[in-house]
Amino acid sequence: MSDFKFAAIMPARLAACWVFGLLLTACAEEPVKSVKPQAARAKSAAKRGKPNEPTQSYRMTDNQNGLHLLDADTRIQAGDSEAAQKALDRINPEQLTPEQLSKYKLLDAQISLSAGDAERALHKLEGTRPAVLAEADRIAYYQSLAFVHALLGDVLPSVRARLKLGQLLQAPEQQRQNIAAILDALSVLPVETLNASAPVADELGGWMALAKILKQQGSPGFDLSGQIAGWRQAYPYHPANAEYLQTYLNAPAAAAEPAPSESAIGPASATSAAGANLAVLLPSAGPYAPAAKAIKEGLSVAHRLAASAAPQPGLKFYDTSQGELGELYRKAIAEGAGLVVGPLVKEDIQTLALSGELPIPVLALNQVDNLGKANLYQFGLSPQDEAEQLARKARRDGLQNAVFLVPNTPQGQRVGHFLTSAWQAGGGSVVGLEQYDPKQHDFSGSVAALLAPSISIDGKKQPLAVFVSASPEIARELAPQLKYPQSAELSIYAMPNLYSGRQNPVRDVDLGAIRFCDMPWLFGEYYPGPLSQSALQNIWQGLPDSQIKLVALGVDAYNLSGQLNQLAGGAYAGATGRLSLTGENRIGRALVCAQFKAGVPIADGFLN
Repeated sequence: MSDFKFAAIMPARLAACWVFGLLLTACAEEPVKSVKPQAARAKSAAKRGKPNEPTQSYRMTDNQNGLHLLDADTRIQAGDSEAAQKALDRINPEQLTPEQLSKYKLLDAQISLSAGDAERALHKLEGTRPAVLAEADRIAYYQSLAFVHALLGDVLPSVRARLKLGQLLQAPEQQRQNIAAILDALSVLPVETLNASAPVADELGGWMALAKILKQQGSPGFDLSGQIAGWRQAYPYHPANAEYLQTYLNAPAAAAEPAPSESAIGPASATSAAGANLAVLLPSAGPYAPAAKAIKEGLSVAHRLAASAAPQPGLKFYDTSQGELGELYRKAIAEGAGLVVGPLVKEDIQTLALSGELPIPVLALNQVDNLGKANLYQFGLSPQDEAEQLARKARRDGLQNAVFLVPNTPQGQRVGHFLTSAWQAGGGSVVGLEQYDPKQHDFSGSVAALLAPSISIDGKKQPLAVFVSASPEIARELAPQLKYPQSAELSIYAMPNLYSGRQNPVRDVDLGAIRFCDMPWLFGEYYPGPLSQSALQNIWQGLPDSQIKLVALGVDAYNLSGQLNQLAGGAYAGATGRLSLTGENRIGRALVCAQFKAGVPIADGFLN
């Protein structure tokens, strides 16, 4: 049977959907959240029993081509196809890995779609190998393929692409919308075509049989309920189960809308439930209010950017300084929240965890030790992650012996514990540990005691790692006092609190060659695009140094809101790090390491 092509009988509801390019949906009643400026990462192939299937995104590569692909993807999601094309033009396809090459062709096809060139887009997609792509990119591939065939009027190839797409989608709302799109597409076929289902696969045959029934509803004497009951008996395991089918039957037809500008046309990669608000639990008063304000800025700008590319669920803020956490959570659910971001304070996270079951997911913006609960994800700028990365960096640099200098505060003691534990876990030797009073300016006594037990073999001093935790102001005072008589044997590694993210070459020249590991957002080459630090300068420029990095935390909190189901299978290229799910639903961060040179931090790259 030849594939049927669209005629002028495409229903208004369906035409409006495809004009807008909402590939995953069939113009649901409420807006569908599109993919954020960085796309969702893959579910684990091993978890699905396919250990040989690639699980990492192209964004996990550290070379320039990977960065250009990342930039192009970001530009496409922001609706800037011209800038996306420029990013692709910087790439030599012959230098790409198989996964990168397929991603390159996918992005190229999406750019063609945005220009309305469906034939060129189809040509690019035909050269793409979806099997080598990460799952999130495979989803985008089948969405694009379905859209291209729809534009070309090829109904059955479009539906076949959606059948593949349905096997990848996880969220029930996404599945429901994909089913609605399949049935809408088949509804334009004449009954004669729907009758000729023998040559096609069983699942498609079931769809065509169902579409034939639905096409005849309303006809005189037609028993819709009886026909559907018979169809369910004939196809008991079909994806269009009773719930999805009933939802489709009850959904009113959407009114046709005017076509958007050409730049807005293109595939959208929806990754979370449509229509559900994103509730944000943050304090507007008290000691944590300034930090909450910076996070809110990041959340809001990420939301605005995503909304410029496709309709987004609304952001709704709840003041944790004005209510009990459990009550605020339940109120958010009652008012239509599909996910909660926050709270920020550790005590509030514990309170919420103890308040009862969590029927919708919570993305808490801090981490509490020994706390695990279903539907509770913990995400923050954890010093434990930072200490582990720093220890790994020093070990990679070939160092065995280390001393530690931390403030004599409760937080300093925690950081000292994280550092020494991480160092010893990697096989390093702890030679000394000293604490200093951050209220003082003369640290010579602590430094002298710290460096006294240096290791010598055959009269030669051995290389020594010095781990420091200090604010930018204290680090500038400490660095000159850490001059070692044989400085070549001394390597200084600092926790990222020594760098606020605001460059100050004149004052930071005293930091010498200190090494540290911090979030990619601080280094334009590792987190480019419209949400990069340079792009958001007008937002963070007026913030205190201690709050600058919290803008990036807000950016990631918004972008992760649709990615939580995918995190278990692969890392997500975030502003605060390469993010992955660890034990107790904690989100760990892999950082970019850097070294000060002439007062400016120069990135070395991620630790592989």
